[in-house]
Amino acid sequence: MRRGFDGDGVIRTWESWTRDRVESLTQRHVLRSLRPVDAGGRGWSPSGVPRGASSAEVWVSGPTMRAWETGAHDLGDSADVVPANGVTLDAFAATTAATTRTSFPDGTTSRVTGTTDDDANDVHHRRLRLFSSNDYLGLGTHPRVRAAAARAAAAHGSGPRSSPLVCGYTVAHRELEKGLALLKNTEECLLFPAGFAANLGVLPSLADSADCEIFSDRLNHASIVDGCRLASLKGTKVTVYEHNDVRHLEALLTKSTKRRKLVVTDALFSVDGDFAPLRDIASLKRRLGNDSFFFVIDEAHATLVCGKTGGGAAEMLLKDLKTENDSEDLSYLVDVHVGTLSKAFGSHGGFACCSRSLKSLLLSSSRTQIFSTALPAPCVAAATEALRVAGGYHTGVTDAESEENVDEGVSLRARLWRHVERLRDGLQLKPLLHGGRVLNDEISSPIACVAYGSEAHALKASAVLLNRGLHAPAIRPPTVPLGTSRVRLALSAAHSDTDIDALVEALTTIAEPRL
Repeated sequence: MRRGFDGDGVIRTWESWTRDRVESLTQRHVLRSLRPVDAGGRGWSPSGVPRGASSAEVWVSGPTMRAWETGAHDLGDSADVVPANGVTLDAFAATTAATTRTSFPDGTTSRVTGTTDDDANDVHHRRLRLFSSNDYLGLGTHPRVRAAAARAAAAHGSGPRSSPLVCGYTVAHRELEKGLALLKNTEECLLFPAGFAANLGVLPSLADSADCEIFSDRLNHASIVDGCRLASLKGTKVTVYEHNDVRHLEALLTKSTKRRKLVVTDALFSVDGDFAPLRDIASLKRRLGNDSFFFVIDEAHATLVCGKTGGGAAEMLLKDLKTENDSEDLSYLVDVHVGTLSKAFGSHGGFACCSRSLKSLLLSSSRTQIFSTALPAPCVAAATEALRVAGGYHTGVTDAESEENVDEGVSLRARLWRHVERLRDGLQLKPLLHGGRVLNDEISSPIACVAYGSEAHALKASAVLLNRGLHAPAIRPPTVPLGTSRVRLALSAAHSDTDIDALVEALTTIAEPRL
């Protein structure tokens, strides 16, 4: 009899069903864990030495690191044996088993959990270089961005805690929306509580009836997939076209009899690292007719990263990219730019840049915006300052400030793209750890993937990198299709050349350390 079921195949209890599901996830190597890290910062640290926060590194406790390296399941409780800033030593000691005595920064000692001599170092954290964060420009820890968030928190706390339609929308929210609209060269912008919520709100608001058909790339992000599912509940037909296959898309569009057609795609695919053929899709829209063809792109991983001014993949591929036979600016053919503030902006939230009339529609029909509390004041302030740093003239600052800020944004993007070239050159034509291969045989963006196929092989490769002090996660189903597991590498301007070289060395050194 299958565990958790009675003789008639009926689930006996919710508890037994839960145990059965967890066991199944474990056997398939897709059970997820929470690995608590210390992001650092001024003041207390596990070693007692003050340090500043970095977008490219974190610190991990001994118990958490051991659980991580061995693949042990962790719900975050591996951090419970480590004293946090402000926790008294007596309170800490009272919550742990007394087996090993450890010295603390102030010279006192306490007993902590452990069974070996190595466990005496449990409270001493280990540095881990991140190749997993989406903080592509390092703005999450930029001094000006941090200061802006701190000032907003001191002045306003979280700000009015209400929906934007009630009393949660402030002049600070408006300033950020205007800056984002200028960045994307659109009439307006609408903020959302997260990038996921933006897609979940935009798509069913636009595709709201049976006279509409959505055409979605097969590898689109889960937020787009779920947005399409919500639209289908309203009678909209959802059709999937093969990844980046414009010919297939054209055939499906030509076959469709629906009055309204909406094409949606990621601009830069988050777990593949390749760009959508935006120029080909825009040209297709113009050829088939602009009236019935609506074009939505998700610029989550491309905004501030791509384009001369950080406008995203649309700016880079539709405006900046010019060839002898094709030099026209096609960026106007994009109807909605969906994005997030939680990646290159180093903050939190989502947005949709669009026309003024479309904002009016979304404001009155997008449930994820209507029924969500407005973004907290520190997040808004951080995102606005990040926009000033990475593309200053988009936020209405003075000319002198603007020139200085534009230079910094250009410099950060140039540094990031030099890292992309350095990694590409370092891995080119070389055998990789555990027989991995560079996905799509090239690295064309700050997202690079080493393909392994099986979940177990990807997890093992990730563990080897972790042992060498590099965090690059194994991406497994359901995030990616079965048999396509990989190790995902995310580069940042916060990385040094030495960081990139260490990653290359770890991936190209076939001899493995003993785990």
